[in-house]
Amino acid sequence: MDTDPVASSSGLRQLRERKKRKYDFDDSSSDEEQMQQKRAARRKSSGTPSTHRNKRSGKLACFVDMPLDVLHEIFGHLHPYDLLRLTRTTKEFRRILLHKSSISTWRATFDDVSPLPDCPSEMSEPAWANLVFSPHCHFCSATGVRHVEWKFRMRICSKCSPSQLIEVDSNGTLSELYRDIPGGLGPLPGMVDGLQDMFTLLPNRLGKRYKRVFLRRQLVEFRDVAQNLSTAEEKSTFLKNQYDWTQELNMHAANCEAWAHNQADDRSEELTRLRKERQTAIVKKFEELGFRDDIHWRGAFLSRENFANKPQRLTDRIWKNIKPEALRWIEGVRQQRQNENHKLLVLSRKGIASKYLRNYKNARLPCTDIFPEPPDFCEFEPVKRLCHQPVDVPVDLPTFDSLNKLMPELLKTWREKVHAGIRDVLLKSMTATFTPGQFNLPDWTNDPVALRRKMALATTVFVCERCNGNGTQTPHPLALLALDIYDYEDEYFDFDDAPRAVKPLFYPEVMAHPCLTRFPLRNSFLLSFLDYEASPTTRPNKDPSVDLEGRIKQRQKWIGDYLRLDKHAAKVAEKVVALAGLDPASATTEDMDRLDARFQCTDCPYIPRIRGPTPPVDENGEQDDPDIVLGPEKLPVMTWRLAVKHQIDRHVQGVNPGSMMLPAALRQPTIYMGTLRLLPPTSPALVGITAKEKEKLETVAEVWCCALCRDTPQEDDGPVTLPEVKIHVKRTHRIDEPTVDRDFYKHFAAKDLANTQECVVAV
Repeated sequence: MDTDPVASSSGLRQLRERKKRKYDFDDSSSDEEQMQQKRAARRKSSGTPSTHRNKRSGKLACFVDMPLDVLHEIFGHLHPYDLLRLTRTTKEFRRILLHKSSISTWRATFDDVSPLPDCPSEMSEPAWANLVFSPHCHFCSATGVRHVEWKFRMRICSKCSPSQLIEVDSNGTLSELYRDIPGGLGPLPGMVDGLQDMFTLLPNRLGKRYKRVFLRRQLVEFRDVAQNLSTAEEKSTFLKNQYDWTQELNMHAANCEAWAHNQADDRSEELTRLRKERQTAIVKKFEELGFRDDIHWRGAFLSRENFANKPQRLTDRIWKNIKPEALRWIEGVRQQRQNENHKLLVLSRKGIASKYLRNYKNARLPCTDIFPEPPDFCEFEPVKRLCHQPVDVPVDLPTFDSLNKLMPELLKTWREKVHAGIRDVLLKSMTATFTPGQFNLPDWTNDPVALRRKMALATTVFVCERCNGNGTQTPHPLALLALDIYDYEDEYFDFDDAPRAVKPLFYPEVMAHPCLTRFPLRNSFLLSFLDYEASPTTRPNKDPSVDLEGRIKQRQKWIGDYLRLDKHAAKVAEKVVALAGLDPASATTEDMDRLDARFQCTDCPYIPRIRGPTPPVDENGEQDDPDIVLGPEKLPVMTWRLAVKHQIDRHVQGVNPGSMMLPAALRQPTIYMGTLRLLPPTSPALVGITAKEKEKLETVAEVWCCALCRDTPQEDDGPVTLPEVKIHVKRTHRIDEPTVDRDFYKHFAAKDLANTQECVVAV
């Protein structure tokens, strides 16, 4: 007798065929019979059980031995997806749950998932549960496929989509639709008019770039069924049934998509609720640990942290696990809050320092020298030390009185830096004319006395590129955020005779030019963001040493980058100084001011317009405008500064043609000085000229500032006229009789600021 070599081999246990349990779903056995079968099976078993067998294994083995009515009652309370996963555990469960007698159990589970649309008639309940709840690809069984193709009743992963889905342009043809399908169109051209008919005969959806997406399997089945139709009646019936089925499927798919969106929204709301409950519980834990101020600080974004953003209820065990990480985070928040509070305290102390500076400068009115603005003053080392004292150290206005003895030395050091900035302007202008290899600087560049003498010359004329109308400098970084709507033109190389508006600046007033300590905000949106109009919750913490409330300009530290030496104006100043009888090589601005000469231009007459009397009202109640008559011709009488400006504005005719081919820095202007004359002291035009100039200074010259708003956020962004400053003092500070050098003062750069066409006296 032949024996199986595998079965007769020593050391190998003989394998026997496992008996399959059979179920009678019509007549179930009683509990007693089942128990007897189990006892008989145990008696037949031989051998000792393994001691290493897991005690938990086989726990559900006896579960299937329960009566079927009990099993179905239990299964009816499960979720359809849980029931589906139960069918994939053992063969016994699969036989029970996939039997026809279990259909009522499946339907009972779907009743609890409301308002899920009903199972389609062509699908079984397990297949419907697999489509709705199981995130697996129907082609490759890949996991994690969350999106359901309701029109095709499938889940398709990204790898299978290119091979299982076909895209066609909405305006395409049938040939394009079946181009990649073996067998081609078949009999479809005779049955279907075009691609538009296919949109209603087969399920499809909108794809990218307005393309329509079909399922390859359905296209093949549609063509194959159409090939088996012979008569026209069969084809017509088939197309009608296909149309009705597609419309019904589209309606069902739309309901399913709506249900899926609602489920996603409900799930999102549930997750959000769980996260908020977890964060609320964590906040209570922090409050119990003494971090109340820190957790409620505006910079504590608890929801951004991983340990607090999980949709999971906070239990004692979970809190024990995340507590070290949470404590590290809240300690960091506490440190940030303390640093932020200290920064706010430093800003408030800068406001106190600005008040001290205002009192110090107002005690030394009228202005005889330049003083720093708050941004520079707060950078002084002793001032910075006071402002950055710890939180527990009180700092108030009397605290800054300790600086009284240090102020002279601090101001001296700061003024030396300002002079160094003016020196850099001069050097920049000089080096612009250097040829390659020429680096010999004048002796005055390193001699403070010679440098001061060079700057003080009446022929050293500066202009500000910011307010002169032809600047090309880089604006302040904050101004770069805004849109600059102004176009600047080079006015010197214009060849027309139109009046210009050059503003010549002279030493020492140039050091206090307002543009050197202000930067403009050239956009109203940026202004509203930085200004008080912003919401208190979003308003940035502004530096009181820099901020000017409601102004289009803000303070900045002194910077001389906007100054340049104007050689054209210097040529004009040389001729004016020579006309006054002084040496242009040595005459200073102080010498010219002391000389107090007056000049008159005979080529620029001023013809005033005189407003006539108001005509009476006629019988119809109407009144004509008063007549305007021309007064007698007058000629301008100017100081030497106004004379320089007048000649630059009106009598510099562009570039001298003889120097047109030279570099820009070496070109010379065409200056016409034939109409400018020096008025002798006995000239009738000088009668009462001082009173008229004083009247101009007190009415139209913008050289006056409020001493009470000085160096505060309420300060104006520049000097104003005398009537304006008096009205301001009366309305804002409730002072009926403002006093000069107490309530208001004249700006240190008043001589340059009053050098405007409006301040010219015509005689």
